[in-house]
Amino acid sequence: MRLHHLEVTAFGPFGGTVSVDFDHLSGAGLFLLSGPTGAGKTSILDAVCFALYGDVPGDRSTARRLRSDQAAPTTTPRVELEATLSGRRFRLVRSPAWERPKKRGTGTTTQQASVTVSERVDGAWVPLTSRLDEAGHLVSRLVGMNLTQFTQVAMLPQGRFQAFLRSRSEDRHKLLQQLFRTGRFEDVERWLRDRRVALRRECEEAHQETADLVSRVSEAAGRPLPEGWDVRDLAGPAADGSLAAWTASLVRDARGALSSAGAAAAVASQAESVAREALDAGRTTAERQARLEAAAAEHARLLTVAGQHATDRDRV
Repeated sequence: MRLHHLEVTAFGPFGGTVSVDFDHLSGAGLFLLSGPTGAGKTSILDAVCFALYGDVPGDRSTARRLRSDQAAPTTTPRVELEATLSGRRFRLVRSPAWERPKKRGTGTTTQQASVTVSERVDGAWVPLTSRLDEAGHLVSRLVGMNLTQFTQVAMLPQGRFQAFLRSRSEDRHKLLQQLFRTGRFEDVERWLRDRRVALRRECEEAHQETADLVSRVSEAAGRPLPEGWDVRDLAGPAADGSLAAWTASLVRDARGALSSAGAAAAVASQAESVAREALDAGRTTAERQARLEAAAAEHARLLTVAGQHATDRDRV
């Protein structure tokens, strides 16, 4: 938020019209509002707060007499403020409720509070609203704070800083969070917390699966697990008695058994080749033996019928 120009009429101690050019004062980026007690420093701040929110901070808001007692009876109290809010330039014109003389007869009548909010667009002032509630919501949204938060942070009344410090931690947290817009950091914190929970759950599941696998390996290898073993020891150094050392010993034994099994497999393969050759030779011999036996049987049969064959030949 940046203030540009303030004009006050019949407001607070100012009976006439007073204007403040904040652009001229803040040319160096910073200005000081100073003066003796009763000079009107607080009244200028009250005018800024009233233009934004329609009220003043501190106990002065309970007085409900914002119109100057030094002003002429017919002068309308009025505060006009030009300010840049959220990168947009606005003009806010407010008048508090006041007792004005009746147009007819004697006595006074209550003139209700009014407001007009306009935005500068392409060099012209475009009215946005003249409703008190809409103006309040608009300013609160643009500034990022409501009246209570604004008076606690940007325009803290005298003697109220201690009350802010002693307020509940939740209230201060909420105010500072809205002021500095730390919601994105809480989103990151929430994401990291959820991510940590998810990774912890995945880690526990992986540990359980690893423990089951280690148990199956122990059963298959016939090697008991070390006492007091922990599945997390697999990620640590292979100290004596740890699960990592036990696993390393299983690997060494398995590699030794693999080497022995490879040598035995080579010997068995050689023996298989010799046996296969002997089998082929035996099959050849068996075939020849079978042929020999078949020829001998045929020869014996022929010898049996040789006499009859001779008789048949003589008869023919």
